[in-house]
Amino acid sequence: MNYKTINLKDGKEIVISGAFTFRDHDTFFEIISLIKSAQDKKIIFNLKDCDFIDSAALGMFVIAHDEASSKAVDLEIKGVQGKVKDVMYAARFDSLYTFID
Repeated sequence: MNYKTINLKDGKEIVISGAFTFRDHDTFFEIISLIKSAQDKKIIFNLKDCDFIDSAALGMFVIAHDEASSKAVDLEIKGVQGKVKDVMYAARFDSLYTFID
């Protein structure tokens, strides 16, 4: 997994690309640190270039949700498609996150 952060006027957009798996645990915790220290009210995860996600990555998104909730930060997922979308909806992530196209 690779990621880049884009500053928005009301928050941050985090663009995740490639396969997001257990091996990306340390990298994702850099993102968690951003959430913990951010003064933003909204963070968007852009997954348009993410082509694979495993159960460990889903767990990391749950951790991100918990951290954001404790800071009253809204999280959204944007651009999810294909098998990644199927996995996220099967795991009922639409009950944790707002999905935008």
